[in-house]
Amino acid sequence: MMDTKWYACIDLDGTMYHGSTMIEGADALISTLQQLRIPYQFVTNNSSRTPEEVAEMLNGLGINAKSRDVLTSAQAAASYIQKQFQGRRVFLIGERGLEQALTDAGITWTADVEAVWNDEIDIVVQGIDRNVSYAKLEAAAAAVRKGALSILTNPDLMLPSDRGFSPGAGSIGAAIQAASGVEPVVIGKPSRIIMDAALERLGCRAEEAIVIGDNMMTDMLAGQQAGCRTALVLTGLTTVANREDYQKRSGVNPDMICATLEELRQWFMDQAHVNE
Repeated sequence: MMDTKWYACIDLDGTMYHGSTMIEGADALISTLQQLRIPYQFVTNNSSRTPEEVAEMLNGLGINAKSRDVLTSAQAAASYIQKQFQGRRVFLIGERGLEQALTDAGITWTADVEAVWNDEIDIVVQGIDRNVSYAKLEAAAAAVRKGALSILTNPDLMLPSDRGFSPGAGSIGAAIQAASGVEPVVIGKPSRIIMDAALERLGCRAEEAIVIGDNMMTDMLAGQQAGCRTALVLTGLTTVANREDYQKRSGVNPDMICATLEELRQWFMDQAHVNE
């Protein structure tokens, strides 16, 4: 049993899996955290899937997960709007995950561009939308120019796909920003907003949490900015070959660097033995 209180914020893509393949050791790491009773959240910038869908996917890969273990950028965006701008009218560009997150938070939203032209919009919230149209981009930019708050679920310009990389939510956001001249409020990593939401869920202080991920520019930077410990795993975007370059670009020196998830799992086990 682990006496020292640790909490974990765990990235998904590149950390737990690649596409439809589990990264070696992901299942064992999560089983060990459960065995040691270390609370954790899967913290993902993906706004397209619901927490239920994310948990179902993880379980299908062999990684034990429940929907309550998942925090998406869509949920963090919904929480931010609910707390800061309750009762405001929202124009949404996104997919099912963002739609459900806003609905579950009791936020009234519409994807109807006519609401913008009728001056019925206070906030534009945008995530990945693989069916985005010119009419939606035009309406979103117009709403922001007229004073609506612009919220971007996550700044990722690209996302992994079967074709290699496809435009991400950040690419759509860049178009809205260029057409409106207004920089959006970013919710997902490396923003502190999603990290604060994760820490609130875990019920811990920042210094008690370890952010685990493969991306120096999002996961590690988010952890550092939130005041958490950081554990870089060389299982995805960051590799032995490019690590130094990413460290310079991000300005982050992770507290731990693990070549494999087994190394990280062993670290947690060692911490438990120290406190026996």
